Amino acid sequence: MVEGPGVQPIRICLERNPQCFKGSIQLRGRKKPLRHFIALSEEFASSNVSASSGRTLLASSGNGFIWASVANIHGLPGIPDWADWFVGKVCTHHALSPTLGIGCSPVIIKGEKELFLDWLSWGVESGAIILPAETGPIQWPTLSLQDAFR
Repeated sequence: MVEGPGVQPIRICLERNPQCFKGSIQLRGRKKPLRHFIALSEEFASSNVSASSGRTLLASSGNGFIWASVANIHGLPGIPDWADWFVGKVCTHHALSPTLGIGCSPVIIKGEKELFLDWLSWGVESGAIILPAETGPIQWPTLSLQDAFR
């Protein structure tokens, strides 16, 4: 059973051999550290689940977080401005699955690098996304833990 403040008790089964991680984070302005617990099924915790598996587990459902994470994991070219367009594509293709999280809103993104590159190619060709006019490094916004777990 999973319970928490403001959360109805939920019965959860992670099958056999789940991986569990406990810890504490000291937050400014709090006397006591924030305790957290992360549990993953054996399938997601194993090292064989990677960018090449076609499924990526992310801790947040924010468009900027999803795009930045998928671009980083798969080595995709792009700019932060494409986040809303990319997540729109992911949703259109039913490649986003919300999953259970307490205190966060995790999602599973289904797809491989080649599929995402096809979407980006179509986006540029159709004019749905615009390449930057200037060359040079792209400045991605920094994301904090607070941003990811809102």
